[in-house]
Amino acid sequence: MSEVQNDDHIFHRTLKQQWQQISHGDGVYLFDTDGRRYLDACAGVHVVSIGHGIKEIADVMGEQASQVCFTYSRFLTQAQIDLAQKIDNMAPEG
Repeated sequence: MSEVQNDDHIFHRTLKQQWQQISHGDGVYLFDTDGRRYLDACAGVHVVSIGHGIKEIADVMGEQASQVCFTYSRFLTQAQIDLAQKIDNMAPEG
């Protein structure tokens, strides 16, 4: 296996160097405070599927957060019920 000669673009899991400070995200990219762009291939499942900085998503998330952000798994919210109904309507019979 060859060594990467210039690995400034890689997020290393180490405490021996200073971590990049991320200033913002846009779509699938993160940007550090020096203006460098990184493909966000390390993000959580929600970011990977919807991206960063999408106003429409942020507005809907803010609206939901103003009602209820999270509940214990034995409780239901109207958003969960609505999503389950949409999935059920899209699913094939059987």
